[in-house]
Amino acid sequence: MKIDEPYTEITESEADFIIILYETIRRLVLEEHKITLVRLGYELNIKPSELSDYLFDIVRIVDRIEEEVR
Repeated sequence: MKIDEPYTEITESEADFIIILYETIRRLVLEEHKITLVRLGYELNIKPSELSDYLFDIVRIVDRIEEEVR
């Protein structure tokens, strides 16, 4: 992390959710499914609208996993 980037503290439950989100996205990418908020909501059993707060994280995770797969 760069010094000029803001630091945000997350709770343990948020960290656990991001790990589950990463694992779910990774599995879907490896199975060649499209990554959408609706699909992730279905997989995680939450409303897609609740995932909108994590949209930036989702995009970053998808990008990194797709790079790894290539």
